[in-house]
Amino acid sequence: MRTFGFRVILSGLSQASEGLAHALYEAGCTDASLRSHEGVVSVRFQRESDSLDTALLEARDQVQTAGYRVERIELDCGQIDALSQGYAAVH
Repeated sequence: MRTFGFRVILSGLSQASEGLAHALYEAGCTDASLRSHEGVVSVRFQRESDSLDTALLEARDQVQTAGYRVERIELDCGQIDALSQGYAAVH
């Protein structure tokens, strides 16, 4: 397994709350930290998974199970570098 770093940006929220943190934890986001900055609420994941696709889909599904909408997902810069190096090695 590998560890993938990414952020899930939540839609329709401008401030993090204790209720949001609790709902995310209960939905399985135990490998995540919550942040709000300049009216944007994000959940940062360090997720262990066999693939990036699986990590992203599981995180999205857990956020939705908690009752929140995903606006977008952003990969960490280091994650993008690792993916591009892996892509270059294959091609």
